[in-house]
Amino acid sequence: MNTKRPTLSVVIPTLNEASCLTALLGDLRDLGEMLSIEVVLADGGSRDGTLAIAEQWGARSISCRQGRGSQLISGADATSGSWFLFLHADSRVDADACAEIARFVSDGPSGAFAYLQFALAGSRGVYRLIEAGQRWRERLFGLVYGDQGLLLRRELYEEVGGYPDWPIMEDVGIVDRLKRVAQRIPLEAVITTSARRYTRGFPLATAARNSLLVTLFRAGVDPGWLSRWYRPQRSGNRTVIVFAKAPLPGRVKTRLAADVGSNEAVRIYRRMGRNSVDSLRGGPFRLIVYLASADEESMREVQNWLDPRGLEFRTQSTGDLGDRMAQAVREGLVDADSVCIVGTDIPDLDRATVLKAFSALEGADAVLGPATDGGYYLVALDDEHPLLFEDIPWSTREVLDSTLERAGRAGLSVSLLDPMTDVDRLADVPEDLMAR
Repeated sequence: MNTKRPTLSVVIPTLNEASCLTALLGDLRDLGEMLSIEVVLADGGSRDGTLAIAEQWGARSISCRQGRGSQLISGADATSGSWFLFLHADSRVDADACAEIARFVSDGPSGAFAYLQFALAGSRGVYRLIEAGQRWRERLFGLVYGDQGLLLRRELYEEVGGYPDWPIMEDVGIVDRLKRVAQRIPLEAVITTSARRYTRGFPLATAARNSLLVTLFRAGVDPGWLSRWYRPQRSGNRTVIVFAKAPLPGRVKTRLAADVGSNEAVRIYRRMGRNSVDSLRGGPFRLIVYLASADEESMREVQNWLDPRGLEFRTQSTGDLGDRMAQAVREGLVDADSVCIVGTDIPDLDRATVLKAFSALEGADAVLGPATDGGYYLVALDDEHPLLFEDIPWSTREVLDSTLERAGRAGLSVSLLDPMTDVDRLADVPEDLMAR
């Protein structure tokens, strides 16, 4: 990207957007061939690879208070370009969109703001209905989504006071301000946005809810109150995530290996893990194995170890165990209403235990399965609650107590399942696993 003083400042609010950010920054590289641009990520506390990806692509990141309105304000304040382009991290701008943006920056009228045509990624027919509905809202009411990008001169942005610092409806707020003093110009090209906010429920119901929220906002309801209802509709989808390591000597059950040797520890781990996964197959939930490493040797061993039929495989994120579990929950909740994480070293774990956890979650904010060593063998959530995974003394007898203390401090209710034994030492291994 061009290093001279930018003409266009691209502002992207982010919070754990590693899964989609690379694609957008790749698109913006093409825009950087047409204009002198800077890309600023206004980050609300990402704990995945978002910031590393930004650095890799030459984008600048700033830390700011979480909340899209406040993040957009902070991002704009950190830029120097004479034009602004505000984008969502899960959007894509193709070559045609980049050309339209560059043309408007070069030739667009000073007293105007522009945006792109709304499109959802995916081939489902219902997405085309949602897109058509948005086009009618634009024509009838001048309603423009934040997903459509917002392109305007810095002077115009400052004239209207920028984005309102609201937890929701910040895009409606600034467009309302702009329409009072400036011309609204739809660009011909399309900006394609992830359909993830529609995948956790019935898409048309989600679109209707969004329209209702806008209607209530127009009627004078406070955005802070409306934000309580801005939660995806429930579909009943469930995901079970199995945290696993490749069954290789020196990588698994090192404390058990001190008692029985590395090869025997691997044999026991393989049997436990295969039994656990097999007991969960065919359940009324999506089953995903999250691997600690996805190098070629690990993947080969895992394919030999676990029958891959009916399974999906992903790689755990970086950081400590809490960071990795928090990110797995976050990814799981993109497509499901509730997520349950288990390990591969609980001999008594089965499908009934997981279903009991999901059932208990209907009356609690979190469900934990206490392990006899002071940790927990299962956690089930229907919201992210990242505090449950922060600053926990992992691999100690204080894990469960520390997690419960954090839940209490956050005002979260917790349901506890029956305790089970986590195999760490020879004394924990049931006789049937020792038999060859």
